[in-house]
Amino acid sequence: MYDSKLRKCLEELLSPQIVIKERIFIWGTGNTALLYQEGLRRLEREGFVVEAYVDNDSEKWGGNFCGKRIASPSEIESIKDDVCILICTPQPEIIKSLSAQLTELGVRFFHIDEIIFRMHRQEILKVFDALEDDLSKETYENLIEARMMGSYVKKSLFCENPYFALPPFRMTYSKEVFVDCGAFVGDTVEEYIWKRDGVFGKIIAFEPDKRNFAAMQNRVIRLLKEWHIHENDIELYPYAISDETALKSVESYEKNNGLGSKIAENNSDGQSCQVVSIDEIRAEPISFLKADIEGYEYRMLLGASNSIRKWKPRLAICIYHNAIDFYSIPLLVKSLVPEYKIAVRQHSYRLDETVLYAWID
Repeated sequence: MYDSKLRKCLEELLSPQIVIKERIFIWGTGNTALLYQEGLRRLEREGFVVEAYVDNDSEKWGGNFCGKRIASPSEIESIKDDVCILICTPQPEIIKSLSAQLTELGVRFFHIDEIIFRMHRQEILKVFDALEDDLSKETYENLIEARMMGSYVKKSLFCENPYFALPPFRMTYSKEVFVDCGAFVGDTVEEYIWKRDGVFGKIIAFEPDKRNFAAMQNRVIRLLKEWHIHENDIELYPYAISDETALKSVESYEKNNGLGSKIAENNSDGQSCQVVSIDEIRAEPISFLKADIEGYEYRMLLGASNSIRKWKPRLAICIYHNAIDFYSIPLLVKSLVPEYKIAVRQHSYRLDETVLYAWID
């Protein structure tokens, strides 16, 4: 009964589908818009094309953001009958302020997540139906609503222990191979060792940011001594993870206003970094795959598809970076291994730290 009520709420929330016939402009050129870029590239293949961006910062007007021009509010007002604005921010206060501004300008507008979710109503309902437990369904439904309406998730749905929240992810296996994509400064590597009481087969960690990588190296040196771990049991790589092998630019953490280091498709000013795929770099079994890589989780999964099908590792994958990942990542995971059980947990009171878990009993 509880399940059916939640599903009905979700169906009503996603109806009716909204059709945009106007030119699409996105309002916002900050971190959130950056995190949406990889997902938006996938949407372009569906015919959802963003023409330009808008910002209140006059210093940005006439400039370029991710290969698209930046327009001013006055330009939007002059073409308001031919434009639909999508507000791109998770912060309720900013959404409220921009909504008032756009109403005054007389421009048609929506929150970007509302449009994306309504466009993909069937996919979202399919994910909801596939979720393993009631907490996942309640969390997923509430997150969809919060992201559409510009509000925050229910505090009662907060769950501790990100990446280790479910029993299958807390069990110790003496030969387990843990792969950490987006290892930052080694904080999750250290937590993993503590969760496993130092008992595991191997840890393989990837972090493209040079300063973060150096910090992780220092941390691992300490951990090797504290836990009496053989140095060959932890492998560290200064690589970014995607679905290809290439040399690309990576924007570092300190230049992103707190946004984690990420591949910079339209920026050549970042650090030069090797990009690899899991399938290309890993020829041995994987038991547990974690990823928090700033919107590149979907492409990481594509580049690990052979490994996932072959070894069926437990997965802990972040899906919060953009609305597209909320349905595309769970559906991709289920397409790779249909027998996976999947669950969703929310590890923040804000709209970040949403993790998809997948496992086989």
